[in-house]
Amino acid sequence: MKSIEELYFEFDLYGYVVLREALNPCHLKKLQEYWSKHLDGEPLHDINLDWGEEWTQLVDPEPVFRFLAAVFREKFRMDHMFCANEQLVSSAGNLHHHADMFDEGIFYWVRNGRVHAGLIGVQYALTEMGAGQSHFCCIPGSHRANFPVPDACRRLEDNELLRHVHLNAGDALVFSEALVHGTYAVPGSSQRRAVFARYMNNHSYFRRPPEHEALTALPATPNHTGTASRPFNASLLTERQRRLVAEPAYARGHAPVGGVS
Repeated sequence: MKSIEELYFEFDLYGYVVLREALNPCHLKKLQEYWSKHLDGEPLHDINLDWGEEWTQLVDPEPVFRFLAAVFREKFRMDHMFCANEQLVSSAGNLHHHADMFDEGIFYWVRNGRVHAGLIGVQYALTEMGAGQSHFCCIPGSHRANFPVPDACRRLEDNELLRHVHLNAGDALVFSEALVHGTYAVPGSSQRRAVFARYMNNHSYFRRPPEHEALTALPATPNHTGTASRPFNASLLTERQRRLVAEPAYARGHAPVGGVS
């Protein structure tokens, strides 16, 4: 296994790293058995952590946890997790995302020798993903690009910038979502099973949490206030005020408040 320093350098350089054998054969076997019994038939399933220990163990496998803890300086959380087979092809078969997506919670920048990252994805390969199977592909280094991505560079075919990333069963691919990336769909691909977990810094949400309720009180000033936070009456607020005060925090799909009065 490479050192954290080596992985950190590689991640900054390319926008992704591969952690070989992050999942052991026994863990893979349990995941495969559950998948064959319950998950065949649909290209994507959102994961329920009540499915069993083999699924909860995907939250923080030790090699992945150690690397993410270094990138996020131990202040991070898992935002969502799903599994997909070879039928799932992202963004209509083109590469997607780019470096300048701060408003969507997707970014990567470095200051004073420290990485500041938004959404980071982890792909766990449950099956072999070689050249003959549909697999992850990307433009290395594009997570730090300073110019818009030309349409021609989002194509999968005849794209000289494209790198194909092949994985063995049990490998974990960790990548910045600011990387220009996608799925290289191989015609007649044999069965591909992959799990995707996505992580954010611990003060942010990417997807809207299903159980978040509208805020009913403003937080008290810590260490100074002598009274507890008191609920406010949201019916006294305009729609714009409600959006500014009571709407919980999340990045994807959060409509802009401009023009709402």
